[in-house]
Amino acid sequence: MNRCPIDRVWLILALFALSGCGSGRCRVSGTVTYEDGSPLTQGTVAGEATIEGKLVAVQGNVQKDGTFEWGTVSPGDGAYPGTYRVIVLPRALGDGEISQGMLPDVDRKFTSYESSKITFEVKRGVNSLNIKVSKPAARAN
Repeated sequence: MNRCPIDRVWLILALFALSGCGSGRCRVSGTVTYEDGSPLTQGTVAGEATIEGKLVAVQGNVQKDGTFEWGTVSPGDGAYPGTYRVIVLPRALGDGEISQGMLPDVDRKFTSYESSKITFEVKRGVNSLNIKVSKPAARAN
């Protein structure tokens, strides 16, 4: 039985899309948890890499269960293969919350590429990035 060449093209494209890199971007999902295993319930996981000489940024919003998916152009559309520097940004506090002495949900060191020291290599296929963070130390009175 001979198949039409177009059928073969569609089959190849479908298999490529299922591999997680159909657009050149690969699926990256993961979790953000504290050292005790409880999830970060809000925030953003962002990354940056130099891909083919250009700075590329990705990000994903953290859900209530600590999960996130990276997107480059739109939420969840994946990241290009490469090595990314990673940060975790907590939900921004309002002036009222700050004046009440509330602290961000994540230690400040995780909010800077230089101090987080988290890197992640996105490879062809589906990628899982699981991050452990700590809470900030209580303010001294």
